[in-house]
Amino acid sequence: MKSVAAFLCAALLLACGPAAAGALALPPPPAARFDPVPGAKLPLDAVLRDEAGRQVTLATLFDRPVVLVPGYYTCPNLCSTLFEGVVQALALSGLAAGDYRLVGLSVDPRDGAAAASARKRAYAALLPGGTADLTLLTGDAATLARLQAAIGYRTVADPRTGELAHAAGFVVLDADGRIARGFSGVRFDPAGLRDAVKAAAREQPAPSFGQQVLLLCAHYAPASGLHTGGALAAVRAGVLLLPLLFFGWLWRRRGGRS
Repeated sequence: MKSVAAFLCAALLLACGPAAAGALALPPPPAARFDPVPGAKLPLDAVLRDEAGRQVTLATLFDRPVVLVPGYYTCPNLCSTLFEGVVQALALSGLAAGDYRLVGLSVDPRDGAAAASARKRAYAALLPGGTADLTLLTGDAATLARLQAAIGYRTVADPRTGELAHAAGFVVLDADGRIARGFSGVRFDPAGLRDAVKAAAREQPAPSFGQQVLLLCAHYAPASGLHTGGALAAVRAGVLLLPLLFFGWLWRRRGGRS
């Protein structure tokens, strides 16, 4: 009886195997993606064009933290909703004008200055400080591909309509062009965005005089992450020599008084 049941179960699995496998198979991951990696650096030598059609080297925009919003200006669906969500969060964040630069990046090489300029006029009424800190960029396919790779962004073109399938999100970058934080979605927490911009603006304190001397003398070796042995020996010798010099000076001073 047990053998008959086992046989029936095996036959049922064989008969339903392909259908069951199809039902249980997970869908493939979406080809369009947005996976920013904190610390990844943008190619600041990239040359693009702003909404007036002027050439802009990306590095010239990084005099402060940058809120970079990828998308495309002729998008009929998600891009305007995303950008408006970023603008709304910035307006409610408590950040002052000049604390950040808002940069839109069209990932569609077919977008030009006319499309960027039209978008900038539409966003002017939404920005508390107007458009002084807003730049909308366009570029050629090769340059845009470099920038998309740097921020972990990938689009897929629909062969029927030419529209680009893409994820919704943006990145906050520090003044060195490195990703401080990525945000996904179309609505964002103003406090979280403020904290990200403040963290991106935070400068490392200048080294003290003692640290500067140590760095000058210790010959840091970046390949090993350590100071060289000879340099450390020199530092140790200096530490031992200082008390000897002090006692020598003290002895001479006493000798001069006697």
